[in-house]
Amino acid sequence: MSKWIRLGLVAMLLLLWVAPVQVSAYSYGDANTEDIAETFKLIEASLSGASPNWKTVREAYKTRRSEIKSHFGEAVAITLDKNIEAKEAELLTANFKAVLVLNLDRRFTYASKDVKDYAGAKLLLAKAKATFDTLAPYISSGTDEINKAFDDALDALGNPGLFGVGKKEVDPETFKERVGFIHKKVKPLFPYKAYVKPAPEVKEQEKLPVKPQEKPTPSKEPVASIQPSPDKEPVVEEVVATPEAPATPSASATPSPSPSEEPQEEVPSSPEETASESASASPSEELAEPTPSEPEPSETPSDAEHAPMERADKTNTGVTVLVIGGVIVLGGGVFWFIRKKGFI
Repeated sequence: MSKWIRLGLVAMLLLLWVAPVQVSAYSYGDANTEDIAETFKLIEASLSGASPNWKTVREAYKTRRSEIKSHFGEAVAITLDKNIEAKEAELLTANFKAVLVLNLDRRFTYASKDVKDYAGAKLLLAKAKATFDTLAPYISSGTDEINKAFDDALDALGNPGLFGVGKKEVDPETFKERVGFIHKKVKPLFPYKAYVKPAPEVKEQEKLPVKPQEKPTPSKEPVASIQPSPDKEPVVEEVVATPEAPATPSASATPSPSPSEEPQEEVPSSPEETASESASASPSEELAEPTPSEPEPSETPSDAEHAPMERADKTNTGVTVLVIGGVIVLGGGVFWFIRKKGFI
């Protein structure tokens, strides 16, 4: 009986030895750091001196630009590009703080979706806390209240426990309420100012009325073809034919005004007026047509849908295999030594 007890203790020792290695081999990096926040720290430090180091700023931003574009949209990346190109240190710093707020919202969004995944939601909440800690020095008041909200959100995630011991159920509603409170407190403190492209097209639109002014001249050609004179001749013939019937002098005098009245109704200067109106209306319609221009970045980048969170696998397979192999060899050696000594 003692032999089986010893064998069980050895097996438990091996499991306790191997389990931590497997956990550390497959991780998502340090939960207490955020890449975008670390880039901001480097940029802010490079701009804080008497002579800003724009070369370091460009290199630091270049390594993070694709991630910013993926998560927050191309408009945000273009805005930061233009801030760096124009060497606007204050505006770049302010907009990068706003990007950190967007990152905070992104972490909260996916943590709320995966709130029942304790490990994943806890990792995202830790990333959000690292982002807030970067912004905290620029917040004058209310940081204690926000830190308390982070603690409440972590507590709302519950705890799966160990083999059911110490298990605590997750509270999704409380978690969403707490992270929403944090975002509402932080967002107004760091406004975002989008880059607006200058519009030289306005000058071209002002020159457009010069060209349409030449178009009214060919519009007079339809006037010669549209002559009401053919319409007059049948009317005169009909009037001449009417006296064949016997009529009194008073009756014969009455039809005479009718031909003069009918041409007045039929021969207005409407063709010329309509032609001139159409000619005058055409330039205005052409002016109303907007010239094509490139899309400008949106002033509210948060309206764009967040890109899915990228969980980079930082596992070094070679190191993992060597470590696990070393543990197995060491465990086998210990087992062989125990068996040789007669403990098994």
